Amino acid sequence: MVQPALDVVRLNLGCGTDVRPGWTNVDKFPVSSDVVQADFPTLPFAENTSDEVLLSHVLEHFGFKDGETLAREIHRVLKPGGVAVIEVPDIAWCAAQFLGAPEPQMYTDVTNEYHTNHRWGLFAMALWGDQHNDGLYHKWGYTAHRLLYLLQHVGFARVEVDYGFSHGVQVLQAKAWK
Repeated sequence: MVQPALDVVRLNLGCGTDVRPGWTNVDKFPVSSDVVQADFPTLPFAENTSDEVLLSHVLEHFGFKDGETLAREIHRVLKPGGVAVIEVPDIAWCAAQFLGAPEPQMYTDVTNEYHTNHRWGLFAMALWGDQHNDGLYHKWGYTAHRLLYLLQHVGFARVEVDYGFSHGVQVLQAKAWK
């Protein structure tokens, strides 16, 4: 097994419970002492210090302007040639699933309802976030084009956006190089 170089800096931003060994794990609500507390969109790291940034299911939790600020901050902290990996729900797919799912003929309590048998479970949460606390609300959505254009707009030299599946929904997986 090849060991990574000690000078490689990887940031796992908005890590939640996904605390990764060998990464600097960062979250507004740290789950352990292994996680750095930070309140985004401003990042508490110096310019050109990170080789890689992971932002998985985080960007959609910020409104339009704060999302742009966070994307600029990621670009700022990356070293030249560094890469950001950003994953967000595909808002177009999520909206289509929500609209295509049946409307229940009763009131539903969306707390912990991650099912797909009607629109007010997983499909609603994919659009508006998990409603358990303020940090889990979705405030903006992205299509492949919107994510591509945002990352180009904030200065990334090369951006690739692909589709995947995660957290029960179709997602956009972007790789952006500084």
